[in-house]
Amino acid sequence: MAQIGLFSSVLFLLIAFSSIFIFRIQVWKSLLISSIFTLGIFMPFTLVFLLLGTAITYQIGNKIQSSFPLTGLGIGILIGFLIVYKIKESWIDHFILLDLEIWEETGILQIVGLSFFVFNAISYLMDIKKRFITPADSFFKLMLYLLYFPTLHAGPLHRFTYLKSQFEQAKITSKSFNNGMRLILWGVFKNFVLAQRLYQLHHELSLSEISGWWTLVIGFVIFFYVYFSFSSYVDFFQGVSEIFQIRLKDNFHKRIYFSHNRHEFWKGWHITLNEWFRDYFFYWQIKFKFWRDKPYILLLLTYLLIGLWHGINLKFFIWGFLNACSILLEKWWKIPERIDRLTRFRFLGILYHLSLCSVLALVFISSSLDELIVRISKSNYIPMEALIYQKRNLLIIVMMFILVDFYQRWAKGYRMDMYFESLPAWKRRILYLPLILGIIFFGVFLRGLDIYYLKF
Repeated sequence: MAQIGLFSSVLFLLIAFSSIFIFRIQVWKSLLISSIFTLGIFMPFTLVFLLLGTAITYQIGNKIQSSFPLTGLGIGILIGFLIVYKIKESWIDHFILLDLEIWEETGILQIVGLSFFVFNAISYLMDIKKRFITPADSFFKLMLYLLYFPTLHAGPLHRFTYLKSQFEQAKITSKSFNNGMRLILWGVFKNFVLAQRLYQLHHELSLSEISGWWTLVIGFVIFFYVYFSFSSYVDFFQGVSEIFQIRLKDNFHKRIYFSHNRHEFWKGWHITLNEWFRDYFFYWQIKFKFWRDKPYILLLLTYLLIGLWHGINLKFFIWGFLNACSILLEKWWKIPERIDRLTRFRFLGILYHLSLCSVLALVFISSSLDELIVRISKSNYIPMEALIYQKRNLLIIVMMFILVDFYQRWAKGYRMDMYFESLPAWKRRILYLPLILGIIFFGVFLRGLDIYYLKF
């Protein structure tokens, strides 16, 4: 876990516990206070910006049903915030040209979690407009929904009613505390032991002379890195919330890396983001006659927007386009059905899926598409010296991945905290031991790409 994520979460919990047990403040109010204080200490500009966005969302939400133009105004303001932030590179470069490297040196202007904030705010306004919900009866309850510290870091996205009812009933019990700590342990293990080591391997391979189709090895490493890094944050912050009996949604299906096709993959990857685009863009547009007989074009547009959600530049546009093409080609060629019929050769589906993931990961992470094309166009070469240098790291990654996959296969459909809770105490202790020892002996406590995905 990135140090700021870990330290800020500890502070969040300490403030919440203090206000609950010492000052006897209601739990939901304690969570709001601790969210505001934590954001103010670690990300003051984020706090100011999001408080302004919350005030705008609250005011428009209260009037949106009586004034139709306010729907577009509110959503336009929120989307405008997000678009301006996504194209920030242009004005960051301006600061650098003036020798005022404010962003790079201090990060004081960085806004953490803006995408999650904006999408939750838009879902709140649109649900009011559709009369699925009524406006929040309290500004502070809406503020907690939008500024809740664990969901600002890594999501997942939630509907207002889903979290509001849980905030109002939040409390700490021995069971919720134990389950929360189990998820925190699981997330810390995945990040420090696997994600950080995969980052080291990626860094070593990227600096090497690897070329040709062997470049896909880098993409393979990146794909697993992003999965373990991002999902570890979700596990960690699910655990922080579980302490207060707040159950955040799952954002990844277990063992999603072993999908047999792109359809299966996208059903279990960044689930709440895909559901948001499905509910608030695709379904909303398909109602119009213009799109009704053009569902594939609308699907293509949806994936292009998902790509641009990561950043407004060419590589994310291409990344979204390639994802859409893979989905559409699978539909036309009925690839999932063909793979399912080959029950004895289903591993071919996994190889097909991982190959696509490697290509797309290279596009996703590349700083220059031209350099990527040049590297792939060269003759095939893999620098064995780089792999030999990383042999200990590789061995640990393989061992720890087998351990994680073994645990997730055993857990089946259960979330890890529920799976551990279902076991006898002696079995739980046996399963905890490798995780704790892994963190102590194999953990890599470096600041690497672990904050890369969270900037979105």
